[in-house]
Order: sequence, then structure tokens, then C-alpha cells
Amino acid sequence: MIKKLAGMVVVLSLIMVTAGCSRLNNNQPTQSGQQASELRLGVVPLPHYAHMWIAMKNGYIDEELAKVGVRLKWQTFSLGPMVSEAFAAGHLDVGVMGDFPAFIGRSAGIDYQIVSIASTAPKALALVVKNNSSINNISELKGKKVATTRGAYGTKLLSLLLDKNGMTFNDIQFINMSMDDLSLALVHGDVDAGVMWDPVLTRMGDVGEIRVLADGTDIYPGTAVLVADTKFAASNPKAIEALKIALQRGAQFIKDNPDEAIKLLGEDIKIPPDQLKKVVAKFNYDEALTDSLAADLNDTNVFLQKNGLTKSQVDMQLFIRK
Repeated sequence: MIKKLAGMVVVLSLIMVTAGCSRLNNNQPTQSGQQASELRLGVVPLPHYAHMWIAMKNGYIDEELAKVGVRLKWQTFSLGPMVSEAFAAGHLDVGVMGDFPAFIGRSAGIDYQIVSIASTAPKALALVVKNNSSINNISELKGKKVATTRGAYGTKLLSLLLDKNGMTFNDIQFINMSMDDLSLALVHGDVDAGVMWDPVLTRMGDVGEIRVLADGTDIYPGTAVLVADTKFAASNPKAIEALKIALQRGAQFIKDNPDEAIKLLGEDIKIPPDQLKKVVAKFNYDEALTDSLAADLNDTNVFLQKNGLTKSQVDMQLFIRK
């Protein structure tokens, strides 16, 4: 059943190939060995990247990049896959996205590398049921309607949870749904369970509409990554390191000034302050790229190829920049 996800990836790959041609014809890529005067950074207004928004709003990124003679060009996108497309079109030097779109883009031929972990949040995605559901454990989902968004990282969590309980996608009725559709379907009883993530997860939990069967704790960290154009990263290591320092300052600000941080974030991340505070608290913004996280990223690499979401596995030695 999960192999039906491949259709989405084919469409995305075609977009990326087209964008890649545009890059070759209309843009001048960064030349190896040539230091840039500008860093074009693509960011999504989601809690996953809260520390980046704080680092930008407090001037940390400008300050750190200025030390190495580089200016910031800040660009916002609504979804991670759109960041991949911008890389393919030659419009970005550095950007953020979830592990799924990062691998899909790299497999489709976009020449970028993971230079850092942006965030992890295993509790920010979960398999849930309606609050008054009679289902109390994952094994009871056999033959039931279970939904999540095709090609998104909730798919991997669902697969891992099913496997942990001796099941596969063949044991459930898998339904592809957006988060908005899933939230309504659960409330109306149109599906029995679903994998959702924040901010929808927290919003529905706060009003008592759902109950969590299992989240990503100890099974899937829900990793988002910072990626950089390969040529840019090779030619501008000081700029990459300066950006990382700025983001660390942003993460520390959130820890030291949580209430002020929520006020700053609320200007761009459109979530009610009380909910936003709960969501941001689930995220780790200063996670090092440990061997454990590298292994999990490779598991995602294998998962995507095994289930037809990428044509071939990505070379991890080339994809992760040490």
C-alpha cells in the first residue's frame, strides 16, 4: 500500500528536474573556491525552525555573518519541498527542511549536503485516535482505517510502529490525508486512527479531541536538517560556521527567555501563544549530528528507496558534510 506514495515523488522529481534545467540555463552557480558576499537562506515559518527565526529577528545571523564578510538574504517558504525546489532552481545557498524532502531532493539530483541538524522533536508527531475511541493499543488497528499524509515523515513513524507490533501496511486500510482533513476525519469518525504532527497535534490535544497511542519517542526523532549547496559549502566554510553559531545563539535565547521568544515568534509563526509555547517546548534546537542521528537518517534513506519514494539510496558519505 505504501508504494502508492511513489506518485507524489515522481511529480516532485519532475518539478526538480525542470527547475534544475532552469538553474543551468539562467543562473550562475557558486564557483568552487570563490567566497560569496551573500548567503541566501531559505526558512519555513514552523516551530521546527523557531531558533532560526529568533536568530534572524535578534540580529544574530547578521552579526555572525558580518564577521566573515557575508550578508544575509532571508527567504521564506511555506513548505520544506518548496525549499528543495528553490535549491534546484539555484535560488538558495542554505535552507531547512525535514529529512524526507531532503533525501527526495538529493536523490532527484539536487546537489546539496546536510551541514547540521536543525531540530529534533519525537513528541511532536504521534499516532492518535479519537479521544473516546475503544482502541487502546496499536495491535487493535488491524483492518482499521489509518490515515496520514503520503510522502511526509508521519509515514515512517506509522511504518515503524506497525513493524514494532508485528504488522505492516497490508494489515490496515491506509488512507492518504492532509493534516486538516485528518483532524476532521478523526472527529467525525471517518477514520479510526492517524499520524499527525504539530501544531495540529497540540491543538487537538488541548481541546480533548484526540488521544495519543504512541509518539516518536525512542523510535523516530522527527529530524529536520540544515542543508547547503555543495559548492557553496566547500567555498564558504566560515559562513556556514558563522550561521551555525548564530542559530546556537537563537536556541539559547529560547531557553533563557521562553516568554519573550514566544512573543517574537508569534509575529511569523501563526499559532496561538499558549499552544506555541507547548509546541516549541517539544523541540530540541541544539542537537549535534551524533552517530545515532546519522544512523537514523540512513534508516530514512533506506526506507524511502525500499518503498519506492526515491529511485535509489543516497550516498551518505557525500550527503552529510563533516
